[in-house]
Amino acid sequence: MKLIKIFTTIAILMFIAGCSGKKYFEPKNTLSASSAISTTGKEAADIMRDGITFTDGSFLTRQGPGKFKLPEGFHYVAQSSRYILAADDKGNIKIYDRNSGKVLKQNRLKMPLVSAGIQGDKIYYMQQDNIFGIYSISQNKSLISAKVGRAYAVDTRIANPITVGNLVVVPTLDGKLLIINPANPKKAGGIATGKSFNLNNIIFLSKIGHRIIAATPSKVISAAPGGMAKYSTQVADVTIYGGNIYLLSRKGEIVKLSPTLKVLAKKKFDYAQFVAISVVHGRVYALDRSGALIVMDPSLQKYKIYDIGSVDDYAFVDGNRLYKDDIVVDLSKLSYE
Repeated sequence: MKLIKIFTTIAILMFIAGCSGKKYFEPKNTLSASSAISTTGKEAADIMRDGITFTDGSFLTRQGPGKFKLPEGFHYVAQSSRYILAADDKGNIKIYDRNSGKVLKQNRLKMPLVSAGIQGDKIYYMQQDNIFGIYSISQNKSLISAKVGRAYAVDTRIANPITVGNLVVVPTLDGKLLIINPANPKKAGGIATGKSFNLNNIIFLSKIGHRIIAATPSKVISAAPGGMAKYSTQVADVTIYGGNIYLLSRKGEIVKLSPTLKVLAKKKFDYAQFVAISVVHGRVYALDRSGALIVMDPSLQKYKIYDIGSVDDYAFVDGNRLYKDDIVVDLSKLSYE
């Protein structure tokens, strides 16, 4: 998408400026991961927080590879148990049957989609220019469309909406969380996550029970009825496992947090430039941009480091598999023991 490409360029320039003159993570005694690596032979055409679309039209989601290919110019946005939502850079959308790949509905919105979540028959979405909307699949039209604030520079890792209980939580591009009751969507509430305008959008959104866990590029937020906790740091990536939060900071830290953001464990790797984290079967996997893949125990005490090659384009985790550029790493074959 054009907006995304512009902001990606901004992010790259900021990254280069921030890293000039700095040292790089150079671990000793790295192990070979060749037995866990295979080649995909695919090139990414579009990268979103929850999905990768490849140049051949195939796509990858957090739940695994798609079962069909998307037409040229379209990319994966979101899915439910029944539907797949795809969009292009001009505002066109296509709604597919998830299993058959048949196009059920298609339409054109005024602005391109940047994030969306599907609940039942409704699509809750954000468009460029910070426009929130609700789309009815059965009626094939927008029911609500409204600008919810100004958005300046936006981090491209835009999180999709989620459901918490019977509510829908929609992250805006200016760092707010809209809390929507589908039965009465016009009376949406909201949570402000901070006062910064630049690069303040939500890059991670999930839940632990009925507690909302969100992150911007500069903080993690834990919100529940009665209060909100914050943990400030430069956020590289976040995941949730076993009722706890695992965080990568741009200061080279791997941090384990409780649901209320109490620090349970922390380990620092000097000069590491982390890009992705995952916890699978009790093993913590933290990937550095140089290609160093750190595998740790949940208490962040024991670890081994494997070399999988530098990250040139993207890193994306789907279950036991880490996709990086044109390779896939079977994480189940790599251990800290």
